[in-house]
Amino acid sequence: KHSPFMRFFLMNRFAIASVFAMLPLYARAFMACTHAPGPLSSLNRHTSMNKFAGLALRTCTQQTKMVAVDIELKLQEKNIVLPEAAPPAANYVPYVVTGNYIYVAGQIPLINGELKYKGKVPTDYSVEEAYQCARLCGLNIIAQVKAACGGDLRKVKRVVKLVGFVNCQPDFYDIPKVINGASDLMVEVFGDAGRHARSAVGSVSLPLNVATEVEAVIELEDSVSEYGPGGAWGAGLDKRGRPTAFAVGMKVEALDRKFKDVITVATIKDIQGGKVRLGFDGWDESYDYECAIDDGDFQPPGTCLRSGARLSPPNGYLGYFDWGSYLQETDSIAAPPQVFRSTTVFPSFKGDVSIKFEMWHRLEAAVVPLPPTPQQQERDDRQSTQSKK
Repeated sequence: KHSPFMRFFLMNRFAIASVFAMLPLYARAFMACTHAPGPLSSLNRHTSMNKFAGLALRTCTQQTKMVAVDIELKLQEKNIVLPEAAPPAANYVPYVVTGNYIYVAGQIPLINGELKYKGKVPTDYSVEEAYQCARLCGLNIIAQVKAACGGDLRKVKRVVKLVGFVNCQPDFYDIPKVINGASDLMVEVFGDAGRHARSAVGSVSLPLNVATEVEAVIELEDSVSEYGPGGAWGAGLDKRGRPTAFAVGMKVEALDRKFKDVITVATIKDIQGGKVRLGFDGWDESYDYECAIDDGDFQPPGTCLRSGARLSPPNGYLGYFDWGSYLQETDSIAAPPQVFRSTTVFPSFKGDVSIKFEMWHRLEAAVVPLPPTPQQQERDDRQSTQSKK
């Protein structure tokens, strides 16, 4: 039988071995942190450990941040000229932006509308010529990405994946060498951030009989604030293109301060410093009022619905009111939950004391719920009635 110490060692031998294997790395990182100039090490007793904790993160992100250099300048230095972003040739769009990613449709060898490299590999084009064809497809990918980024290629975080197709004979096997034309271009332009996953596929034919076609997935930076105000999509928008601040014209639910038991539909009419001016839809300006930007008497659309409170529709509005339809009818947007700064919800409300308003926009700031359709509302009312029985 083994002693307790030996049993512990045997049960945890792999974890112990891993710790010892990492000791040289830990020692190097710690020494690098503790040998900072004297004034830095005297800031506080945790300075070295703070540096050590951030060392791995800085190391991991160093390569991708290299793309932050001016890509346009690099293109000029390398005498690389991007073609015009080509319009789609059928019922599709040239790229789709969703979240932090751009999905670029398959790009063919076009130079400002003129088609190049029509034919098969290797009968019509050598591997070297097909390589240049794939490179031209890559240039068209970068042109589409530039269009998707509003002309600023610094928003690119990294090239995630390329998928390349080669129009070739059945016995041609150097497909990867051809698609290297696009892959090498990505690294040449974006540096280490251009290194990507890839698929290279041979095909018996391609649209318009082109020699190659390449599509791409590109990741964008969460924020490019170092290049100017705002995030990757400009001032006032987050990484997904959603508003990060109030804007004139946004719709809200607001308390009528003349009749403090009424909550109705309102529009942000003006923003001056720390104040907003609210106007009630369907009513004249005599009902408008100003309030602090963090006032709790105006809230995101959907607040009344969640709390079971009555939301008065705009004055003169006919028929059943729901936010989804109203936003479409007025061609407007709801103020998103994440922009509200209030710490209370309708604090001046003097209506039904049984209504408990929720601070839902603090808990679910990533979601803008739209009130249900009449059918959904009927179902919810039915369920609520049953639960009370």
